[in-house]
Amino acid sequence: MRVNSTIHHPAQTADAGAAKKAGKTDQADSRRNDRASAPQTTIPGSVNAEISSRGRELARAKSVAESAPDIREGKIAELKQRIAAGKYNVSPEAISDRLVDEHLSTSGLS
Repeated sequence: MRVNSTIHHPAQTADAGAAKKAGKTDQADSRRNDRASAPQTTIPGSVNAEISSRGRELARAKSVAESAPDIREGKIAELKQRIAAGKYNVSPEAISDRLVDEHLSTSGLS
């Protein structure tokens, strides 16, 4: 036989139910406010979709990242000049140290 240590009174149960409903109402109000602040355009025969403020932020971040150049032209030009002038020296020890460090960090051994 199990004995429940909590005693439920009708008043406590009603209060808990009211608190849950209030929480749901607050969430619904928040969603309505997000919808109200979003610009709305409708095209006849189309389906409406709402994008959250977080989704709009992510879309802006994506467009900024996509517009950034993949290649740093200035850095490449500088390296080409140094190589052509014979002033670009590479240390084999430094390269091997970096390769080993990177391997250890990605393999979880460090």
